Amino acid sequence: MVGATKIRIDENETNTFAKVKKFGVANATENTKRAALGDLQNRAVLRLANAKEAAQKDIDSKLKNVIQNTKPRVDTHWKKAPGATAKSTSTAAEQPKKILTRSNSTRVETAALQRNAVTGLNKHKTLTTKVVEQKLQQAKLIKAKAAQDEKPKKSGETLTLRREDSNLSLKSLSKLKAALTREANKVTAGKLIAQSVKPETKAVSESSDSDSESNKNAEAQISSAQTYSPEVEDFADIEDIDSGDSDQLLLVSEYVNDIYNYLFQLEDEQVIRENHLDDQEEVYPKMRAVLIDWINEVHFQFHLTPETFQMTVAIIDRYLQEVKDTKRTHLQLVGVTALFIAAKYEELVPPSIADFVYITDDTYNSKQIVQMELKIIKTLECNLSRPLPIHFLRRFSKAAKVEDIHHALAKYFLELTSIEYDLASYKPSEIAAASLFLALHLLKENAKAPTGFNNKHWSPTMQYYSRYTAEHLRPIATKIATVVRNAPSAKLKAVYTKYQSSKLYKIAMRSELYDKLIDSIINHAE
Repeated sequence: MVGATKIRIDENETNTFAKVKKFGVANATENTKRAALGDLQNRAVLRLANAKEAAQKDIDSKLKNVIQNTKPRVDTHWKKAPGATAKSTSTAAEQPKKILTRSNSTRVETAALQRNAVTGLNKHKTLTTKVVEQKLQQAKLIKAKAAQDEKPKKSGETLTLRREDSNLSLKSLSKLKAALTREANKVTAGKLIAQSVKPETKAVSESSDSDSESNKNAEAQISSAQTYSPEVEDFADIEDIDSGDSDQLLLVSEYVNDIYNYLFQLEDEQVIRENHLDDQEEVYPKMRAVLIDWINEVHFQFHLTPETFQMTVAIIDRYLQEVKDTKRTHLQLVGVTALFIAAKYEELVPPSIADFVYITDDTYNSKQIVQMELKIIKTLECNLSRPLPIHFLRRFSKAAKVEDIHHALAKYFLELTSIEYDLASYKPSEIAAASLFLALHLLKENAKAPTGFNNKHWSPTMQYYSRYTAEHLRPIATKIATVVRNAPSAKLKAVYTKYQSSKLYKIAMRSELYDKLIDSIINHAE
């Protein structure tokens, strides 16, 4: 009999023979169920393993991309924005985006209204569409008036500024004209007084000659009043570094020279005296160095800006030279409070006071920090406007057209010098200029050649904007080079360790800082 043959069994023996056996054909249902169950278990195990492997691969790929795309933490505020360069004739996609200001925001709005009006021509006119049409008509009238104003005017008429120009620029121009005419009137008045003292027997021709000479002197004094303006034609070798920045609002090219004139004036007024800790009874220069090294480490952990650290150092020095009875137990309180003040002054989101209590390991409480803050502010007469070396370094780096590596190396020099007590009395502009001067020399010259200093990297443009000659900067740069050369073996290594990071180009590990060239600079006799 072909197929499955059933065996008849006794009903009383059903416990023994519970199943019906088939001959020739296997139990397909049982095998199928077992296979399905086993397959399901295997699939679950494989699915978990595959999911873990896929997640790990995804994490590894993302981590690799993050590491590759990580850019060094380099200060780029000194660089020109992409829109500052000359306009290229390439496609619109390659052109940089324009900054939205008040003057061109109305143009963007009218352009959007025009697009909406064009798309809604076939729609029924509602109150909104009527308002849009009225605004379009007003925009056309304004555009027509602007076009008429831009036409060349007839001779004899005075040119006026366009509507888009700010009132602030009008005020500044009027102030500048008033100042120049005031100086010219002073000169001419002095000449007239001198002429009245002279005998009246002079001829009319001589008086006319003296008037012409006085006018020449007045013009010469007016031109001398503009010696710090890069637009003066007498300086043929000096480049105007702000010529292409008129479209960049944040670069304030119209006022940048006045701003830096004011910063140079401020650093002359707020001076750190030489050996300013000599009158202290319990605070010594080594204690100051330890404090600033610790503050630099805390500053790096909090991811604060360079201005915050440098302002902290300036507040500490200005306070210690005024308060001569500072106790040793309060020195760390002065430092952490100075960092607290600088963070509130410079940071968008400063750390809370609880964070500053925590970093002191609860040595001081929040009430003590607030009391010391009031004392420091009162001692400094609420004046925190002392310029910082980084402010001048950005300006000088722009004038020198340096690369990011040169700017980063100069910043490394700035932070190293902030710990040194012997360099605290130099002006911020001197430290910035000498740091950049040394950085340019080390990276642009052959580091293995003991050639010492030369002046070819300090161009007339650099001398003009920094107001220092290469001969003036050489002694300061030599002291900075000594500090840099001894940084790996120094006891205080917060700055040196910080600049070993790849985010800062591993500046502290560059071979140029420990080669024959820097040794020749240190040993060079001035």
